[in-house]
Amino acid sequence: MTNLYNMPSKANWLKSPNNKVMETIMDKSTTEQDLWKSIWERKGNEVSEKIELAELIAIDGFDTGAGNFSVNSWLTFVKEIQVRLNIKGKILEVGCGAGAFLYPLYNADINIFGIDYSSSLVDICSRIMPSGIFKVAEANILPFEDLFFDAIVSNSVFQYFESLTYAENVINEMARTLKSTGNIALLDINDASKKQEYELIRRAKLGDDDYDRLYGSLTHQFYRKEWFENIANHLNFKCVIENQNIIGYDNSRFRYNVFLSRED
Repeated sequence: MTNLYNMPSKANWLKSPNNKVMETIMDKSTTEQDLWKSIWERKGNEVSEKIELAELIAIDGFDTGAGNFSVNSWLTFVKEIQVRLNIKGKILEVGCGAGAFLYPLYNADINIFGIDYSSSLVDICSRIMPSGIFKVAEANILPFEDLFFDAIVSNSVFQYFESLTYAENVINEMARTLKSTGNIALLDINDASKKQEYELIRRAKLGDDDYDRLYGSLTHQFYRKEWFENIANHLNFKCVIENQNIIGYDNSRFRYNVFLSRED
């Protein structure tokens, strides 16, 4: 959204006096989830004919300020996750967006799947990765059979979920569709212990008036690390949580990653 969120270009849309997203914000009957969806749909509809990885990264919100990723940093990041999860078979990305995370894996001949609630973003994925399988779906109702995937990833998505209950249902669905030897990576999670610092810096950059005008209706979920540990324990999963440290990605200091695998 702003320099301390992953979607600075959305801030520019919201400032535009002719923007339909701003009209949506002003509509009191619109839910926050409807607003987020309208933002992502608009992102997916504003793309060039020939899309390169740099544009995919930008469409998925990692384009400026503290949320910026260079192409080289992105490729390094994806490769590290690929190695960490030992991705060789079928991988699903929950909240795949325009496909920036999956695209390097697709080029490495990995069998990729993706779901997103934005049809325009799913269309981009299908266009640039024609042999991949992409579906428009909600993250808490995955349209796949049990024990299907070797790995499941969700990158910078959990902050958009409407509630902790919804987020827990998403993890349950991941567990259902994961093979017995599979791994899950929940990446770029907002750290609840750093929420106050995060929001103070964000507000200071914009000023109180602009902050309230632009983002008063848009909130993100923050998660305690123990919340993931408790869910993993309930599912009999091993849980490893690591603070994020991605060079050049300033949001890292407010984020962490969660790695889940079935207990032996």
